[in-house]
Amino acid sequence: MSTDIKTWNTSVDTVDAQDSSELMKKLPSLLRILGTTALLVAMYSFLVKGWQSGGDVFRYLLMLGHTGAMAAIGLASGHWLKEGKGARLLLTLALVSVAANFAILGAFIYSRSAAALALNYPGYVAWKADSLSTALLITVAAMVVLLPVVLLGFRVLSRSMSSKLAALYLISNAALLIPLRDPHLVGYLVVALSLLVLMVSRNASRQNISAKTSEGMMALVLQYLPMAVLLGRSIWLYSPELFLLTVLALTVFFALRQISIRLDNSAEIRSLVEGLSVLPALGFGAGLGATLAENGYLTTELVLPIAAFATASLIYETSQRARQGAALYRTLSVAVLCVGVLSNMLILDGVLTAVMSTVIGIAVAVFGYMKQQRTVFGGGMVMTSIGLIYQLYYAIQVFHLGSWASLALLGMAAIVVASTVESHGYRIKLMLTAWKAKHGEWDY
Repeated sequence: MSTDIKTWNTSVDTVDAQDSSELMKKLPSLLRILGTTALLVAMYSFLVKGWQSGGDVFRYLLMLGHTGAMAAIGLASGHWLKEGKGARLLLTLALVSVAANFAILGAFIYSRSAAALALNYPGYVAWKADSLSTALLITVAAMVVLLPVVLLGFRVLSRSMSSKLAALYLISNAALLIPLRDPHLVGYLVVALSLLVLMVSRNASRQNISAKTSEGMMALVLQYLPMAVLLGRSIWLYSPELFLLTVLALTVFFALRQISIRLDNSAEIRSLVEGLSVLPALGFGAGLGATLAENGYLTTELVLPIAAFATASLIYETSQRARQGAALYRTLSVAVLCVGVLSNMLILDGVLTAVMSTVIGIAVAVFGYMKQQRTVFGGGMVMTSIGLIYQLYYAIQVFHLGSWASLALLGMAAIVVASTVESHGYRIKLMLTAWKAKHGEWDY
């Protein structure tokens, strides 16, 4: 009897110990999530509601101190507690807040421009300096805190890539200081910065194994944060123009691309990110077509093919790096291009659209032949064939089938084709057989 009770008590103690052990393992992660949420909510609350006394400069100094404190506490915890996760998390949050700091500094500089004086901002986003010299002085003084935070943060996250990524992050954030609010200029600036980030981060990460780590990937993704702030500020506070939304879609595609190529090939989340990148690609194409049509930059016949080609190019780029479903992305890419080009021909109903279908189809077919991809080659042949058929139909309508010239041309063409088939029929058959066998070895 006593033995049974003793055994039962021991088993209960073992279960309690296991539960306690599991709880202790999860507790640090839960506390980090709670702390991160609290810091982000505090940052958002400060930016939206602000501080009710002391003026805008005092409010900003609190924000700057908050950024410096997170970096200092992260550095101290890593040094004294010998624990890296919390330190990296605090430094990452400090890097995130750097973009908010630059945005506020840009608001100080812009507040002294003539354009800002004519606008009436909501009180919770109005940041005003007494003069331009005051705004510039605050900006220079803030760099004493922000520059070390950026250098230290990327040193911890990306190690060997830190110098290049820190410089790139500072350049992107510096764009927030430019007193520029025209939506088209902002859009062009974001596209230029996105391409710069794409090229520099790609070259920097090729020779650095740290880019494959979660911290390295975070350092690369953070590069797109200043562009997101630029676009978000323009869309929220100013005119939410279609062009800015189009640029936003392209920027999201670039960011998702950066994430996917840094994820492990076998990770399920990589396939998910690659699939999600199709959505901003479609959004970019739709926005580009609507923007071109709205502003009249190009003739109407060119709008839909260019938009379809842009979308198809982004989706095809996804197929080039996809670890699963590459053929599906290629098929979707070709389908988007075919639908766009052929719809353009049917809607506008002109010789120019048919010629464009033929030219684009030939180019796509040649590209598919070079890449040995059936879907791409087949899509190009479909566009080429339909374009030629439409042109033939239009030529018959213009020249009238009943005229003697049309009948003569058809007669001569029929005789030439018959002679070709009769004299070279066997060779043509061998060529087609060889082509069919070779075509069967291609990728879809």
